[in-house]
This record gives sequence, structure tokens and C-alpha cells, in this order.
Amino acid sequence: MPLTIKKYKLNCNNRGFTLIEMVVVLLLISIIAAAVFTRSIGTNRINFVGQVDKIRNQIRYAQSRAMKENAIWGIKCFANQYWLFKDSSANAIALPGEKADKISLADLGVSMNAFSVYFDELGVPYKFYPFQKVSNGNPLNITISISSESRILNVTPETGFIKTQ
Repeated sequence: MPLTIKKYKLNCNNRGFTLIEMVVVLLLISIIAAAVFTRSIGTNRINFVGQVDKIRNQIRYAQSRAMKENAIWGIKCFANQYWLFKDSSANAIALPGEKADKISLADLGVSMNAFSVYFDELGVPYKFYPFQKVSNGNPLNITISISSESRILNVTPETGFIKTQ
């Protein structure tokens, strides 16, 4: 009896991608995306957005201190500096994480319009306490800018919520 060898044909399915092909394509896409992302967002813009958030949070800090201590707290910006105060804008107090009582806008690389915001024990914002309450007819807008971009912080009447535009 002769020995016969049967030939088996492997079932080759050519309708998909191999794992190596998918990894190579994903690697190329991630390299291209990283190059595009770094060119579209510069570090100056990222720093500016960070400074705007920092100033907004410092204003919120003044409001929270006023509500916690049942006293008048606020933030004042004048002559390229801004500072936290209690009771009177002449009493500069260092903000958390800051070394000096007054913060230089030049050191931050931004400029702001002059403003004062006072918060009472309920967290209600005033432009000048107790005479000029922030209202729809008397809004408080704080413009923060660098050479190429600006943002506006809107202090909401009654609640003191700060919106960024």
C-alpha cells in the first residue's frame, strides 16, 4: 500500500489588518497629532489661561473669607498691582501662596483694568461697599489681557459667581 500525503491548504483570510499594521498606523497618527497640537497651542496662551484662572480663584477666595468670617473682604486692582483686603482696600493682606501683600501684574505678564470688588457676609458683590452693589444695571467686568488676547471676568449680581468670557 503506497503512502499518500494529503496536502492541506491553509485558510488565508486577506480581509483584515495584522496587529503590527495597526500598531504602526496608530504610532504614526499619534506622532502627527503631537506635532499639530504643539504648534496650535503655545505656552504663552497656556500661561495666560492659567493666570486668568488664578485671578478668578483669588476673587472667589475673598468671597469665601467674607462669608466665613462675617466681615467685608475684597480684591482691589490699581496701578499695575492687585491685593486682597479686609474691611478697607488700604489694608493689603497676602493671598495664599503669595510672598508679598501686593501682586505685581508685570510679574504675571498680564494687565488688568482698575477695579475694586467687595463681598459682604452673604457673599454679595459690591463695587464700593455699601453704596454700589453689583447689579445688571451696574455690572462688574474685569478685563485681563496680554498683547494678543484678553478675557473678561464677569461678576454676577447677588451671588458673586464669576464667569469667564
